[in-house]
Amino acid sequence: MDQSSPNLVPSSLLGDADPATTALFVPQPDQAQTIALLYEISHELTSILDREELLRRIAERVKKLVDYHVFTVMLWNDSSQMLESVFAQRYENALPSRFQMPLHQGITGTAAAERRTIRVVDVRLDPRYVNCGSDVEVRSELVVPLLLRDRLVGVLDLESTKPHSFSAEHERLLNILGSYIAVALENSRLFEDARENQTRLLNDLETAREIQRQLLPSGAKEIPGLDVATAYVPARELGGDFYDLLPYGVGRLAIANGDVSGKGTAAALYGSLAIGILRELVHDNEISPSEMLSQLNGRLLAARLDARFIAMQFAVYDAALRELTIGNAGGTLPLLVHNGEVTEINVGGMPLGLLPEAEYDEVTLSLLPGDMVIFASDGIHESMNKEQEEFGVDRLKALLSTVMPNDPGYKVAQRIVKATDEHTGPGRMPHDDRTLLVLRVTEDTEADFSKLPIIY
Repeated sequence: MDQSSPNLVPSSLLGDADPATTALFVPQPDQAQTIALLYEISHELTSILDREELLRRIAERVKKLVDYHVFTVMLWNDSSQMLESVFAQRYENALPSRFQMPLHQGITGTAAAERRTIRVVDVRLDPRYVNCGSDVEVRSELVVPLLLRDRLVGVLDLESTKPHSFSAEHERLLNILGSYIAVALENSRLFEDARENQTRLLNDLETAREIQRQLLPSGAKEIPGLDVATAYVPARELGGDFYDLLPYGVGRLAIANGDVSGKGTAAALYGSLAIGILRELVHDNEISPSEMLSQLNGRLLAARLDARFIAMQFAVYDAALRELTIGNAGGTLPLLVHNGEVTEINVGGMPLGLLPEAEYDEVTLSLLPGDMVIFASDGIHESMNKEQEEFGVDRLKALLSTVMPNDPGYKVAQRIVKATDEHTGPGRMPHDDRTLLVLRVTEDTEADFSKLPIIY
């Protein structure tokens, strides 16, 4: 993640300095080195976003200015309304123990509640002192609240085994440095929140992608009467393309190939809606492809998601007749491969989800064993290289003209995807989803498409 996030806290939120601290910035000879060190430390700390590293550096840098025996950083938790220790160090060794403290309890809770630094020369004489389980015999303590304006971020707690260990000068130094530490800790928190949100989003997208993948028929289908192969390459974690293979009565198979406008999560959800409607409608297997597209168009319009539309090819294959009837709602033209000759099937129509009165045509092909029909999304045709040249239908037709009648459908699909990858070039992300369905007619005329592993 970019560590120069625009959401980080600017130094303008440091708030008003205590008038007593401003004297430190009068450039007197004995203070020049201290001022330079403060400047160096503040810039170093505000550039660190990893919290564990930041806390370790804070302990190191504070010790350059003020010697201590025990050092603790506590952060304010809005949810629990408690100060929570996030870092503790004794004699330069980290302490694993964690504890909480409410406001107004102990010297630490009092300093936090009153938003002021408290310096105690001898804790034995201060009834506010609370031992939080340390086996160190503490004698003096210096607690500095960490504030962004008047908002409590946490506290620095320095303890010593000697009385009178902390001076007024130490108090002034840490008041100044505390403002920068507050900014650094807040920036670290914002960075961690952003990183967690990004991780959560990526996990959610991965789950959604797996669900989407499971909704689509996968791999090659060895079905008597028809060799069917599919390929699906989304441009993002979630794609707007979808396809389906559905039993459509005895010896008949419905083939759908859709492309939702746009990409990403919204397009994927709209595609899932279309798949659900389609799987409901195919139970009436007397509907022709053109009528199926009309009904699907009406159902999508009724959903009132008018920011989206779908380009879709829908076809029905009859194995006994070796006939393929195709309807098209704004999708690319299907391609027929017959004896090395490649022909575009000229059937078109308005994309789904735009106009209620849209009508759709259909065309029926009589096929022979070895014939192939390819349904491709526009992501195949529009795969672009660095010269901004599209792969195009001509390159696709040239490739298909070399296909042999007995070439398995899955190998043809692999060749097409590989060719578009090579055209796009290494390292270039595709700008659109790529989807392919390859149908190759076999010798069989008795097909049982009901055995397809379709998810309902």
